[in-house]
Amino acid sequence: MYGPVIQGSQFSLRPPRLDDAGAMVGWFADPEVTARLSMRMAVSLEGEEAWLRGAEEARDSIVWVVEHEDRPVGTTAIGAIDWVNQHGTTGTLIGDKTVWGRGIARELMRLRADYAFTQYPFGKLKSGYLEGNEASRRAQLAAGYREVGRLRREHFRDGRWLDHVLTELLREDWERARHPHISL
Repeated sequence: MYGPVIQGSQFSLRPPRLDDAGAMVGWFADPEVTARLSMRMAVSLEGEEAWLRGAEEARDSIVWVVEHEDRPVGTTAIGAIDWVNQHGTTGTLIGDKTVWGRGIARELMRLRADYAFTQYPFGKLKSGYLEGNEASRRAQLAAGYREVGRLRREHFRDGRWLDHVLTELLREDWERARHPHISL
């Protein structure tokens, strides 16, 4: 399913549109953008449009486009939602390199968590990043995610193996960060 509009300080999270697919294809075609993603293969316009149509109907994911200055610059989602065990796996891609370093990912992760924990019964959100992806590490840490493990030598990049760092944000940690003066 598509998520609702959520306004950030310099961007908005909004439901995707089919015409966003062209920008998305461009992001996945850029090796610098995909260098620290688990998915590295280029996608076709038709494939991305089909993915968007499927995401709209899916009941185990919530997907947004990140819009900055009236153009898509990335995507974020809560996927692989397990409604019985009350958790989902989050991911973010800032594909437009002109907005890198502006704190967009950090803020959107916080807004996404606020939405998830206020609108759904999630007990935790899971995520991760590839070793060496300092931007993702810092953004997740700032949003309250904590490292909980590693999948060692999970991805081969630039002639060497990288760990996949596993992170999670528990509801009680999110609540504590929102209300530090209240004992939970």
